[in-house]
Amino acid sequence: MATKQKKSGRRSGSMHIDRRAARLLEAHVSEGPDDELLSTDELAEWLGTSTQWLEILRGRNTGPRFTRLSPRVVKYRRGDVRAWLLKRSHACTSEYQP
Repeated sequence: MATKQKKSGRRSGSMHIDRRAARLLEAHVSEGPDDELLSTDELAEWLGTSTQWLEILRGRNTGPRFTRLSPRVVKYRRGDVRAWLLKRSHACTSEYQP
């Protein structure tokens, strides 16, 4: 069975962050208590992405788990982000299954 490919040649479900997930977990910035709440801006800075990218992931339900504290305030638990990154990190391409 052939793998579904996008126009860019990437597999469906893969993200540019997959290649950096392990390094992001090892970064000094990832240290802290699991229950610490991060804003979208703080998480975007940690991941090296835009806040808009995180908003897109929330809409697609493919990003890290988040908590909506009010209609305009979204927070991410540091532990949930670590778990999401761990799920996205792989030692080799044969381990990757979107």
